[in-house]
Amino acid sequence: MSRFNKVVLISLLLLCTGMMAGCTKKPGTGTGTSGAPKLDEAQAAAESAEHKLGELRQERIKLEKELEAKQAEPQKK
Repeated sequence: MSRFNKVVLISLLLLCTGMMAGCTKKPGTGTGTSGAPKLDEAQAAAESAEHKLGELRQERIKLEKELEAKQAEPQKK
């Protein structure tokens, strides 16, 4: 085998090994449950925030109606 072929073959082997090592599972993303509690916590926080947003929107609508009613009262007098 010529020297050039050896260099190319070794380079390809190193490249493939590096790619395989880069595609392995990272710590904490395997089959363990280390990431699941954080995900559950984030999901619960998001649901809570959505619920609070809905309540605040309803309150804003209510207050806007009250404001319109109060603004309309002086015009009637």
